[in-house]
Amino acid sequence: MKLSKQERIAVLVIAVVILLGLGIFLFIVPKFEAIGTSSASLLNKQVELQTDIDRAATKEKLGEDVINAYNDGRNIADMFFEEMKPYEADNEIREFIQYCKDNGVNIAVDSLSIGAPTVSTLGVSFSTEPVVEYDLKTYATQGQEPSAEELEALNREAIMQAALASTQAVGSIDVSFTVTTLNSADMLKFIDIINDYYKQEDGGMMRKAIRLSNGLSITDTDVEKKYADYVDDLTAKAEKDGKSRLEKDTGKTVGKQDQNANNNNAADTDDGETANTNNNNKNDDKTTTFEENVCQVDVTLTMYSIERMQDPTEQLSAQNNQ
Repeated sequence: MKLSKQERIAVLVIAVVILLGLGIFLFIVPKFEAIGTSSASLLNKQVELQTDIDRAATKEKLGEDVINAYNDGRNIADMFFEEMKPYEADNEIREFIQYCKDNGVNIAVDSLSIGAPTVSTLGVSFSTEPVVEYDLKTYATQGQEPSAEELEALNREAIMQAALASTQAVGSIDVSFTVTTLNSADMLKFIDIINDYYKQEDGGMMRKAIRLSNGLSITDTDVEKKYADYVDDLTAKAEKDGKSRLEKDTGKTVGKQDQNANNNNAADTDDGETANTNNNNKNDDKTTTFEENVCQVDVTLTMYSIERMQDPTEQLSAQNNQ
């Protein structure tokens, strides 16, 4: 069958179209797909490159932040003791006792005993003032809104409680001993210096984490005598006022017979015995005992310790050199 000229042209055009379509499908489309994949990969690599550039730009700042955080933690750690064995705690408490004497706190210590190392929990406690509630007060304050100052104080307290509510476990060791002073004033100085114990550390003089763990009760004989004399004066005045009132109401004299009886009893007593009694009283005023002139208390001190952070300087330098 012989094709006409137009038919041969049409067949040729169709063949060319088919060849172009196959070429595009077999060669060009895969190349476009490869270009799209490469573009996506290029974008990812560009993002990674920018991230690395940013990190490299902030590497020095990050290193400074790490060093500053370490220094802050180290300064806090300096307030605590290092973890101690009993013999090390013995040395530390002897340094504390010498510190007391060097700062004018006159004490004598005996019966020293060291406990085993253990763990204690530290936290912050918030005191809450008691609130009196009754119906009349509730009705009177019903509908009243708190002032701006009260709201601010409540908000500030809530923020502090949220920030400081967590607790932390640390190491600790207890040291018990008996403290003897010549008076209550020196004993109070000893109690105060427990809270103000400073020791030389790398960062300078640091206050150490030590506290009095047991309750303490001190009897001040001077104060007791002062109040006893005050009570005696009040009692004498009350008796005098009572007798005056009774004499006024009854028209009779009160207490003369009792006084005469006391005088008669004193007169009937043998003069020698009376003299001996008076001499004994005088001798009692001139005698004293050691126990009457000292203040003695059994105390337990707890020394807290934490593990030190490792210095990151060398590790940061190694990373910078990579």
